Amino acid sequence: MKRRNRNSRFCLWLCALLLACTMQSCIKEDRSDCGLDIRFRYTYNMLDADAFGREADRVRLWVFDADNRLVAHYDESGVRGTDGFSLHIPYLPEGNYSFVAWACSTDKEGEFADFEIPQPADNGPKEALTARLPREEDGRTHRYPLNSLLNGTLDAHVSGEQQTLTIDMMKCTNTLRVILMPIQAGEALQAEDFAFSIEGKAGWLAHNAELLQEDLVTYRPYYQETSIDPSATGEAVESAVVAELNTSRLMVEAEPRLLIHDTKNDREIMNLNLAWFLSLQAIGEHRAEWSDQEYLDRQDEFAMTFFIDADQGTWMQTHIVVNGWVLSLEDVEL
Repeated sequence: MKRRNRNSRFCLWLCALLLACTMQSCIKEDRSDCGLDIRFRYTYNMLDADAFGREADRVRLWVFDADNRLVAHYDESGVRGTDGFSLHIPYLPEGNYSFVAWACSTDKEGEFADFEIPQPADNGPKEALTARLPREEDGRTHRYPLNSLLNGTLDAHVSGEQQTLTIDMMKCTNTLRVILMPIQAGEALQAEDFAFSIEGKAGWLAHNAELLQEDLVTYRPYYQETSIDPSATGEAVESAVVAELNTSRLMVEAEPRLLIHDTKNDREIMNLNLAWFLSLQAIGEHRAEWSDQEYLDRQDEFAMTFFIDADQGTWMQTHIVVNGWVLSLEDVEL
């Protein structure tokens, strides 16, 4: 009987000790002073302003240990409009960890495609976490609008106590709008007379949004129309051709190329290095502080206007407009 009483007193003492430790480390009822908070921030854009809540609706976070093995995975949806969104991890033992985050939009209307991000196996390697662009049956063509995709990584030491870490995100999707304008007034352009495409190699991204391997992809417009000016007369420009395409991350090393084909006369009228061409806009704006790749990563929407002579199948090299900037290309080899 006395032994049982001693055992009972020991159990009570142990419970009291555990309760005291718990109250010491986590005082608040909502446990807001416990564990780890991971904050997501997207300021890697043209304005240096946090736009995370405007770009993402779903956040997926993977946690890898010092051996780059998966130890935890978290998935949160419905975060649209929440700049400075943070995800709470109740407990993570002290140690060095790698955090990998992919965030995307999921609430856009219409047929929007998502990157394929397979879930690594438990204790699987970080290298298994990739993002691949979906294709059509030919295994190469992509012609649908894309939900936005953001990536962020962070290597950090976790103290085991209350801590807040911030993962800076980078956008990995782009929208390109190509406009063809006639050189001569009164000349009509028709959308069906032109085929637009972007030939890329960055259809498969590694866990850190770098090029995993050369993965060929042909981007086709998800929108292509003839635009008519209803007020035009015979002495004014009366029509233009507009095409919109979505692409994966534009990378200088991948050398994506923009191609425009005159289908009416079966001839190629444009073939240029798109990453280099788009980076020309940064001259005089951020050239001193940003590399070509940083500019391409920060700017996710591009509008390009080309002036062409449909009858001759040529384009005017002296005036090309990119995002409102007029580029003079008379002495530039495309």
